[in-house]
Parts: sequence; structure tokens; C-alpha cells
Amino acid sequence: MKIIKGLINVLTTLIIVVGVIFIGLYICGITPYVVLSGSMEPTIKTGSLCFINKHAKYEDTKEKDIIAFKSNGTLVTHRVDEINDDGFVTKGDNNDNQDGSLVTKDNFVGKNIFWIPKAGYVIKLIQSTKGKIIFGTCVVLLLATGLLFGEDKKKKSKEEKESLDEDKDK
Repeated sequence: MKIIKGLINVLTTLIIVVGVIFIGLYICGITPYVVLSGSMEPTIKTGSLCFINKHAKYEDTKEKDIIAFKSNGTLVTHRVDEINDDGFVTKGDNNDNQDGSLVTKDNFVGKNIFWIPKAGYVIKLIQSTKGKIIFGTCVVLLLATGLLFGEDKKKKSKEEKESLDEDKDK
């Protein structure tokens, strides 16, 4: 029973901590994105979770920075290969050629500040219908189990208090 209670506490704490971290990052303008292609490998592998600082200034970007930008409605994360008067020329680390279009202030999203390898697979799973059902079921089970064990704990606490009261009366 203690192992189950401990596991529930750990999982609940983990979910809360991860949620608070993501909310805190979002408030600070740092948004996570899942890498869907291998264009930045080996630096950033497919399935990584990239964190983009949307408050990063276009003007502060330097060559070799990894940035995020919109290209034909898709978010792309590539490295700045050259900077010229018209914008940034970018290139994926795993690509032989530079990207065909420039990154300008209009399509610049932000700078990549860090990434977590393979974490994007977990996010993609949670975003799928099957993943939402599994994740939702786990959360409900954690809450229900926590409530059941919480009631047990309250009962024991009440019984202990009554026992102490009886001992005082003697």
C-alpha cells in the first residue's frame, strides 16, 4: 500500500511540476515545438522538443544561432548561415544547400535556447486521440486513487486523535 501511495505522490508531483514549468516558460515567452524532420541532425534530432524564445530580438541574431521562422506556414528551426542586408540565410545542419528563402523580421519567430531529445515524441503521443484518452484516464485514476487514499489517511488521523483523547481522559 505504501508503494502505491508513494508512486501516486511521485506521479502527481511530476505532472504538477512539469505543468508549472511549461506555464512559467510560456509566460516568459518561451514556447516548445516538436522537431519533425532530420534537417538539423545530428545537433537536434527528429523528435526533440525545442524551446524557442519568442522575445529574442531579430536584430540581436548572429551567424550560427539556431532560430525558428515561418516558411510557407510551417515553423522551421535552422541555423543562421549568413547575414546580409535583406535578412538571414539559413541552412539545416544536415542539409547540403542553404534554404531557398530569406528570414526577415516578418517571418522570424525567435531563437532556439535549448532542446530535449526525444521529448517531442511524448508530446506528439499526448496530442493524438489515443494519447489524450490514455493521459486523461491516467489523470482521472491518479485523482481517484489519491482521493481514496486521502480518505483512508483522514480516517486514520481521526482515529488516532480519538485514541489520544481517550488516553488523556484516563
